[in-house]
Amino acid sequence: MLNRLHNPAQRGAERRLPSGDALRLLLICAVGAILAGGCTVTVRGQKRPLLKHERIRGELESVVEYRRDEQGTDASRRESETQVFEERFRVRTQGDVYHPDFLSYDVGVGAGLAQQHIDSDDVTGWNSGTLDEYDLSAQLLRAKPYSATVGATKSEGLIARQFLGSLQTERETQNAAVFLRSESLPMTFQYSHSDTSQDGFTALARDFFAREDDRFRYSVNHDFSERSRAHFDFDHTESFQQSVGATITTQADTYTASHDHAFGNDSRHRLDSFFNYVDQTGTFDFESMRWQERLRLQHTPSLLSRYDFRLTDLQRETLSSRELRGQVGLERRLYESLVTTLDGFGSETDLDEQGTLTQYGGVLGLTYRKKNPWGLLLSSYNASLTASDQAGGGAMGIVTDETHTATELVPIQLNRTNIDVSTIRVKNASGVFFQEGDDYTVTESNGRVFLNVTTLGLFIPNITEGQELFVDYNFIIEPQRREDTLRQSLTLRERFRNGASVYYAYRRQDQDVSSTLADITADQYSVNTLGADYSNRGLFLLAEYSNEESTQIPSTSTRFEGRYRWLVGPRTSASVGASSQWLSFGEPDAHDVTLYRGNAQVLSRLTDAYSISATLDYRNEDDTRFGLTEGIQLDAELQYQYRQLRATVGAELSSLNRRDDQINSVFLYMRLQRRF
Repeated sequence: MLNRLHNPAQRGAERRLPSGDALRLLLICAVGAILAGGCTVTVRGQKRPLLKHERIRGELESVVEYRRDEQGTDASRRESETQVFEERFRVRTQGDVYHPDFLSYDVGVGAGLAQQHIDSDDVTGWNSGTLDEYDLSAQLLRAKPYSATVGATKSEGLIARQFLGSLQTERETQNAAVFLRSESLPMTFQYSHSDTSQDGFTALARDFFAREDDRFRYSVNHDFSERSRAHFDFDHTESFQQSVGATITTQADTYTASHDHAFGNDSRHRLDSFFNYVDQTGTFDFESMRWQERLRLQHTPSLLSRYDFRLTDLQRETLSSRELRGQVGLERRLYESLVTTLDGFGSETDLDEQGTLTQYGGVLGLTYRKKNPWGLLLSSYNASLTASDQAGGGAMGIVTDETHTATELVPIQLNRTNIDVSTIRVKNASGVFFQEGDDYTVTESNGRVFLNVTTLGLFIPNITEGQELFVDYNFIIEPQRREDTLRQSLTLRERFRNGASVYYAYRRQDQDVSSTLADITADQYSVNTLGADYSNRGLFLLAEYSNEESTQIPSTSTRFEGRYRWLVGPRTSASVGASSQWLSFGEPDAHDVTLYRGNAQVLSRLTDAYSISATLDYRNEDDTRFGLTEGIQLDAELQYQYRQLRATVGAELSSLNRRDDQINSVFLYMRLQRRF
């Protein structure tokens, strides 16, 4: 598989031929059905066919797509026009061999043809290829204390895109699992393999993405008693990822063991133990060990104490660190109104030849909830004090899986200072890495590092707004560093009985940093937020003002938002929404952003057979750094379904003006499905 992925010529050849694995699998199934079809067996005194299946169901699907794109000004204008035709035929059945409890199966196979005509500045002409798919699964001895499942799937399809023609996607998976349902030691053995590739349908395709994953997992549980349970997992994964300009391979072994023990009257106390070890090799070598103990003692119904112990050992390339951390906490509930929490912690980190890091501090939390004649008052206050003292450094430290949320409006600030920006790696929750320059850029200011995320990357994979990102990097450990940080937050909200509410939020961070290596601006800020909202049936209104005074990114924000959803008729609903936001950022990256958004949607089931949906989105963003971004998109779809026939007609129209670059797109499609 990997050889095929590395060779574009072989990829093009395979698109014109049916999958060899699929043909062999179908041949084996057909021969088995022919040999077994005439056999009969006696099961519990009754004769039945050895191979039994339900009625074979079929489906015929046709897809017609038209796309037209225009980009640029009159001086440098690009145009592209694409027509795509797809036809698929699928059959599916399910049944069993000898008896449903012996072997049951579900089989679906399909084949099709795809044609594309493209007329653009880069390429003109016809392309064609086959579309193969299958979905096979079987379960053996499902009623026994030991059972097994196997499965295999393959899917191929085309995704319309701008200027380069359709993107062909292919995904194949194989999996097997064995279950041992022992009362004392239930076990599971699992293996899976997946191949995913995406490439252009034309010979001049400019982007390519492929990923191959192999995974073996073993898990076992054991209940020592109703109050004492243990669990163990072993996970081995191998992955290969290739995209334009980047090839990444990783192999990882993960061992996880846990034990939960409840004790005391009514199991009111609890001790949880956790151990995890990860050994990863390949493009990025990484090794970690974590051992954690958590004790909870419920002294009275209103008083709880917590005790946490954690030992962490990390190693990445030639860098290593070992941390010992302890934490003690109390939780006190006063009736249903006030909850008070108090935690204290301390940690000692050994950085080998790079020195030591000592941290200690505490956290105080107050949560208050009280009904009053006007409605409900909700409030909370949190304060945390952290002191850290580092000595004997001067080399590198490591950070893995630092979590952030992607947003285009505000840069992401990484937690550490003195970061080696060449070691920054950004990935998603599945371990797929993004590309610097295409998906994000890195900037430095006042000793801090920021990620500027974009959702308009040209190469797959791409970042989406609000996506969770995980960041790895190395940072320079100063020979001598002292840091004291006090964080406070206060929230107040009054929810009135008529659906309105007003709220106030205050966040503050005071930081004192001293270092012998470099001058670092302390990250100090205070944020005041005042707002009001109203919610009643389908109506929602919001107004909010926020002012952040910061040594890093000072800003002010004013936001208004409104949404309304109503039932036009028994089968029709509509909604409209609009929002406006004004952002002003101060030095060192002074700029202003004005953002307007609007949307409207209609969903209607016209009759028992007809339904329609339409969505309109508008965005106007004026950034004094980059200029104007203005876009509008209309999606509309009409669907008809009667008995075994389904027909869908849709249109997607969009116009985007971003940084003096105009892009207009028209996408029309029609899909017909006939089941029998």
